[in-house]
Amino acid sequence: MNVDEASLLVLSGIPDAILTSATVSQGSYYILAIIVLVLFFFLFAIKAITQPIRRISQAANVADIANSSQIFSERGSVEIVALSRALNGMRSRIRVMVESRTRMLRGIGHDLRTPLTRLRLRIERLEQGPLRDALLSDVVCIDRLLAESLNYLTDDHTIEPMQKVDIVSVLQTVCAEFTDIGFQVRYDGPDRMIVHCKPLAMMRAITNLCDNGVKFADHVTVRLTETKADYEITVSYDGPGIPSELRARVLEPFFKVDHARVQGKAGFGLGLSIVADIVQAHHGLIELSDARPTGLTVKIFAPKALLLAV
Repeated sequence: MNVDEASLLVLSGIPDAILTSATVSQGSYYILAIIVLVLFFFLFAIKAITQPIRRISQAANVADIANSSQIFSERGSVEIVALSRALNGMRSRIRVMVESRTRMLRGIGHDLRTPLTRLRLRIERLEQGPLRDALLSDVVCIDRLLAESLNYLTDDHTIEPMQKVDIVSVLQTVCAEFTDIGFQVRYDGPDRMIVHCKPLAMMRAITNLCDNGVKFADHVTVRLTETKADYEITVSYDGPGIPSELRARVLEPFFKVDHARVQGKAGFGLGLSIVADIVQAHHGLIELSDARPTGLTVKIFAPKALLLAV
């Protein structure tokens, strides 16, 4: 290119593309390496933060308030240790509060039975008549209420250890006991199934369901099925059912559906509450639905193997 008459400007060829130059190529590798290192750092930091929280969450899901052992492992960073220690302390305070109130209610129940017994003996000395019969009936009703309340407060299922059990033998035993005294209670299911459960507590739950069934129905069926990780116990019977809007409330203590019950056979509303507590202790679910064509079906879903707190 001519600049002027005396000068000539000569341009060399255009240099290599920026991305293909040796210097810049090495720099791109460095940048990529830094990005990868930062990414790995963030992944490690996220895992370091979320893993202890996940461990605490899993421990809380399987925690049993009646268990006196430590639920949350106090290890990890200073913040995680402080959180675990606070949760363990809160759980201990709740446990002490529940135990103290339970002991108080048990004491009241036992103390009431002594004057109630004296009152019954004095009424029995009265002359025969409608007044004597009415008073005795009221005393018997109060005595039954105290007995069922004390039975509800008996939390043996909370301290019973988990065991490997053939759940079929538990269900067959319950059905046989009712059949021996003349009730039509039958078992339907496999001949053997090994699960982790509290056998005495589970027997108590199924007994309560069958007892509730034979009071208001002619036929009761206990059915057992299993999936890959869970097992399902279904107790169904004909007779009066429970309205859908009341099915959640019947699991509460002392709630009764009087209009759906046969006169003189209703209890005090504690049977299903005990069943719900036992199912919860097994980390399971309870579901009430209509039987076909009439009646009630109670389903219990529980895992065959329970995870231990970590």
